[in-house]
Amino acid sequence: MLKVVPAGGLASLAAFAREIPRGSWFAALGEPLTEGECAEARAYVVEIVGRRAVSIGGVGDWMSAEAIIKRDYDHAWWDAETLAQRAARERAEAAFGKDRLLAALEPIVDAAGALNGPAALAASRAGITDQALIRVAAGAAAQACHQAALAIAAGAGADHPFAIKYRLFAGGRWPLGFDGDRFVVF
Repeated sequence: MLKVVPAGGLASLAAFAREIPRGSWFAALGEPLTEGECAEARAYVVEIVGRRAVSIGGVGDWMSAEAIIKRDYDHAWWDAETLAQRAARERAEAAFGKDRLLAALEPIVDAAGALNGPAALAASRAGITDQALIRVAAGAAAQACHQAALAIAAGAGADHPFAIKYRLFAGGRWPLGFDGDRFVVF
């Protein structure tokens, strides 16, 4: 499984951008979760929202994934991600300045913008033609890339929740969010 490039400021972002196309984006969707993936998902949940007593589950198909993402989202999770993203961005901007950070993020945006292809391929293999659903999957993966890049620029390590989330995506998964007390990964 890919690792997020170790923290090293803006210079690390170029290396991280080169790693993005090497991921196994959406390749494991619907497969049973491995113990390692469950452990990563649990670590992400603990780090991002502090929930220790949460079960990790998977879904087996695109339609089940779509049903979960269409449900009301967990506001605590959403808020925690938003705060963590803001904190990483503010820390990176304080260290490097807004303009330098934005310039360093451009290769990430370019690399993540190509993730629609792997999402469309995975969907096609499953007989899914819903372009909106494919765009949602690719957008979620692109967001994970952006969040991981902010964490790297902020000097965070491999245990940062955005590094963990990125690894799940790059390893072929799609973390969907909470379905009640269960965190679901496709």
